[in-house]
Amino acid sequence: TAPVPSFFAAAQVSALDVLCVHDKCTWKGTCGRLDGHLDNDCLHEPIKCSVEGGCGELVPRGEMATHQQFICLQSCPNSKAKTGGDELDRCNARLSRNDLVDHLKDYCKLRIIHCPHTSCEVTTRYNQMPAHLEVCPYAPVPCPRQCAVGNLMRQNLEAHKNECPNEPVPCVHAPLGCSHVAPRSEIIGHEQDIAIHFSSLRSKVFAEQQQAYQQKMDEMTQVFEQKLQTLEENITKLQAIEEKIPKQKIVEEKHKEQNAAMLMSKRLEEQNTLLTRKLEEQSATFKAKLQEQTVVLNTQLQEQAVAYNTKLQQQTSVFNRKLQEQTAVLQATISGFLNSEHLRRIFRGH
Repeated sequence: TAPVPSFFAAAQVSALDVLCVHDKCTWKGTCGRLDGHLDNDCLHEPIKCSVEGGCGELVPRGEMATHQQFICLQSCPNSKAKTGGDELDRCNARLSRNDLVDHLKDYCKLRIIHCPHTSCEVTTRYNQMPAHLEVCPYAPVPCPRQCAVGNLMRQNLEAHKNECPNEPVPCVHAPLGCSHVAPRSEIIGHEQDIAIHFSSLRSKVFAEQQQAYQQKMDEMTQVFEQKLQTLEENITKLQAIEEKIPKQKIVEEKHKEQNAAMLMSKRLEEQNTLLTRKLEEQSATFKAKLQEQTVVLNTQLQEQAVAYNTKLQQQTSVFNRKLQEQTAVLQATISGFLNSEHLRRIFRGH
């Protein structure tokens, strides 16, 4: 017999009835439809897990949904997040799709969260939020001086220092020499103490005058020392010249030197006397001026004290008058209320 052509044999094989290659599958059909069944329909055919970042394992098609939901470990989407840091700043968690939702919502260190402080619109990653909270302008912070204001926003802390009753402030009379520093709530009483500030002012004026006097003395002493140094240098030069001239001239030169030294000594004594006299005159003038300034300052302070007491008495009188008026109004109101018809009805009812 002649051989059967191959395409006829293939057609006959393709038309044969076959079962699915998987024992658990109940599919029946022709051999030509077997490949299409295995590629598209068979629930027992192993296929590769197609989840991005998943395991890539071969799983029966019918079990793939359960595998991807509960079994397949997937990388967190933030594993590739660009945080500006190294690998330690990336999330390396691998979880099932079912757990991944909760992870991204509540546990991932790179999840985006909002600042918890009201009015702050900053959003950042969870692991970067502590750094933001350290500088957040809306974060509640206590007063560093522990005043009664309680917590306030960090951005208002600097302005609060200008009104905080516990903030140390210098006395307003600091230009007059007062160095006292006290909390703002206590400094007012100190500033109204006239005796303290008069003493500070007097000490400052005396210290300035004494400093000027000492400076003048130092300058004159320096000039005197320079002249004395010049004289010593001249004596040294004359001694060097003595060694070069004859002995007869040495006697003459020594005599001249003695005369010059005596003359210089006399001039120095006269200058010293004159300098002493000038210093005594300046000291007396300084003391007289200081006494005059003290008298003037005492007068001014007394006038300010009288004016302050007068103003205080006026304010006290006005306050007492207003208090009396308000007391009279209050008494009239109470009397009117006690005599009112409404109150009488209440008493009658009882």
